[in-house]
Amino acid sequence: MGATQLWHVFRSPRPRIGVISDWTNPVVGEAIRLLRSRDVIVDLIVPEQGVTELATLRVEHDLYLLKSGTELALSVAGALHALGATTLNPYPAVAQLRNKFIVTRVLQQAGIPTPATYLTFNPPELAPLLDDGPLMVKPYLGVRGEGVRVIRQRRELDELPSKAPTLAQRFHPPDGPDHKLFCIGGALFGVRRPWPLRTYEDKLGEPFRPDAALRELGERCGGAFGIDLFSMDVIFSRGQPYVVDINKFGSYMGVPDGPRLLADYFAAAVYRLRRGEPATPRGTLANEVGS
Repeated sequence: MGATQLWHVFRSPRPRIGVISDWTNPVVGEAIRLLRSRDVIVDLIVPEQGVTELATLRVEHDLYLLKSGTELALSVAGALHALGATTLNPYPAVAQLRNKFIVTRVLQQAGIPTPATYLTFNPPELAPLLDDGPLMVKPYLGVRGEGVRVIRQRRELDELPSKAPTLAQRFHPPDGPDHKLFCIGGALFGVRRPWPLRTYEDKLGEPFRPDAALRELGERCGGAFGIDLFSMDVIFSRGQPYVVDINKFGSYMGVPDGPRLLADYFAAAVYRLRRGEPATPRGTLANEVGS
């Protein structure tokens, strides 16, 4: 980042955070309110609104939070990253987490349990795999559970988008509700949820305290991508845990005191940057946001 850009970012006596988002849920909205009450300037950036001239795009905030997963938001974040901006999570990690093919292979390489996973450009070619049981298919760039289906019969494969990259995982019947795990600065929080989600109450779920095995699993997943702000989906089938997805920035719905914990995390990160330190030195934020 050049000297002119640095001056533009740091000339304000108050720290500035830009939230790149297409919408904000109640948890994130309350976290933003808390940050503003602490004299932190928080600007919402919605790339889908209006027109941006790329030549005028510049780093105007100490820190950017990449909440949206749209292609335009990711493009804006990538351009800001190229200009020297600091994002949470770091843009290279977010780009990896966007692609479920990459996510699953990174998890497998780290020895983290995942269902057997396949990728194809032609869904009907998955048919022989149904001889060993159902499959769960999902778009490889899918978000918020969109397009996720359990496939039990060959004819259902013909109903999927043709000639499109598709990820399929062996479907393991769950022992009970899904386990949604949220990590904030190394601290892990659990919420049990039904699947699929049908109501607002389903999304809030039932909070629980992760045991040592789940905390270790969360640490390993975060370590595989070098991040400590994420959510992950874990199912238990016949007592065996399987990590089926990781998201760059979860909803944090159902996490007790979630807005304050997020506000603490973001405030700690932006003030570190103000002191010329890394935004999230690994392993240090857990003590600041609680465990």
